[in-house]
Amino acid sequence: MPLSPEQEWTLVACGLLALADQVLTGGEASRLLTLVDAYLGPDEQDHWMDLVSDRAALEAHFATMEPPTGDNHLGLLEHVWHVALADGEASLTEIRVFEHVGERLGIPRDQLAVFRKKWTYEAMDDAEIIAGLFNVLYTRTDPRGDDDLARYTTLLGRLPLSQSRRERLRDAAGSPPTVEHLGELYARLTERRQREVIRSIATRLIDNPKREAIRAIIDEVVQAAGGAAAGSVVEHFGTAK
Repeated sequence: MPLSPEQEWTLVACGLLALADQVLTGGEASRLLTLVDAYLGPDEQDHWMDLVSDRAALEAHFATMEPPTGDNHLGLLEHVWHVALADGEASLTEIRVFEHVGERLGIPRDQLAVFRKKWTYEAMDDAEIIAGLFNVLYTRTDPRGDDDLARYTTLLGRLPLSQSRRERLRDAAGSPPTVEHLGELYARLTERRQREVIRSIATRLIDNPKREAIRAIIDEVVQAAGGAAAGSVVEHFGTAK
């Protein structure tokens, strides 16, 4: 089925942001398409794969798009901003792309700065939960080797964290928070942010051999939060192909 205007705007805006500092590889383009792949047939997926891999073509397409109707422009922009934070922090180029998208949606630049700050702080809190889950995995790895610590440290470098938080979490490697504490933090999140935490973890584990182990830990955390873990985890891990 064709994408809705909001889905198309989300995909194109996220693509522009992802292309702001680099050329997308095939794998990165495929990961971007997980935003909407449930809505696309095989031919449409090929078309969008080509489009989101070509910055000039994507910019030309964006210039022809009319803003979507409705009042969910902030939800769309928040999703886009999370793409900018996917590798730890947003670059100045990515901020400029984000502002361009926001202005096309009719949101003044000063308001965009306020929302960007709010979403960044929320993303840092969510990142602490993600880091805690992977620290639990690191602790449960037997035998534990230097590669496991290196993977955990690399993860911290790619999460939206302040330098002080990143250093604290790195120093805590091997001494993770309890599953119960992570469950308490997770329970405080809105349903949307809960989904985003699980989706973020799932996309980081596409080719990871410990995918099932972290999935089991997520199940424990969501259950500790009082949620129906299995369905939620399966849904989001099923989209990270």
